[in-house]
Amino acid sequence: MSDGILVTGGAGFIGHHLVKKLLEYPKGNVAVIDNMSNANPNFKVEEFGDVAFYKADIRDKEAVANIIKREKIDACIHLAAKISVPDSILDPATTVDVNVNGTLSVISACAENDVDRFIFASSAAVYGESRTLPIVENQELNPLSPYGGSKVAGEWLVNSYYDGGKIPYAVSLRFFNVYGRGQSPEYAGVITRFAERLSKGLPPIIYGRGDQTRDFVAVDDVVSAIMSALDADVSGMFNIGTGIRTSINELARRMILLYGLDVSPEHQDGVDGDIRHSYGDISRAKKMLKFFPTHELYQTLQAMLPSAKSRLSEIEWQ
Repeated sequence: MSDGILVTGGAGFIGHHLVKKLLEYPKGNVAVIDNMSNANPNFKVEEFGDVAFYKADIRDKEAVANIIKREKIDACIHLAAKISVPDSILDPATTVDVNVNGTLSVISACAENDVDRFIFASSAAVYGESRTLPIVENQELNPLSPYGGSKVAGEWLVNSYYDGGKIPYAVSLRFFNVYGRGQSPEYAGVITRFAERLSKGLPPIIYGRGDQTRDFVAVDDVVSAIMSALDADVSGMFNIGTGIRTSINELARRMILLYGLDVSPEHQDGVDGDIRHSYGDISRAKKMLKFFPTHELYQTLQAMLPSAKSRLSEIEWQ
């Protein structure tokens, strides 16, 4: 574990969980940079104790560099980003500015201040509509949205700093569909949207036919992958998911059952930039990062949805 660890976007959905985990380790001080634009609504600086929190914009290279020097950072976990696919379609310039220029700002500040390790939060959106399943890391990248394109560009920047010898260890983690407690509206995936409606007794809304498939990975497993990348002397790109595909129709059916409702999903037209099928081959992450997801989707949903807890003992998933 590093002496000083910087987490950009540490007040966000994944960052909030990650910082808590980092504080369980006795080695290394933890610093967070976040401009609070995508902050977890439950984020409170004081609950993290010794974490050094800086409200700053990742595009401000000078501010980032000063924090790296002050906190004696030698590992950076770069989570900060614009994360909405629909927003990236409506306002691609802002997404590219934050996700590409922001990544350049952070990694260049790291390189100039001798940071040894850089972990970049990428996305399965870099693949677009894959022709082969499960998705492997070395297949062609074909993003369908400016968000996906910005993550491809971010990976290229990270690779260029690694290949140029400016960062000794550089990892890009391609997260599939992350879910878990404290998911902010900005990061809201289909599970969050379904739960919001079902908790009010309303039917879930499915965009398209519902036969699209996804690889849902628990945020605690994502945090485990990041922690593994901190300890592994490896570089490159890694899929972070479960390797299991779940259809949106099946997810809706199971969640309706979990809430004990007699409703049927409502179907609406699909959205631009939506991918039909996506699930990852995680064998590379298993081999090189020793990453093994442990959270099964429906058991995790039972535990994380408070509105459904009263029915847990009545449900058997078959």
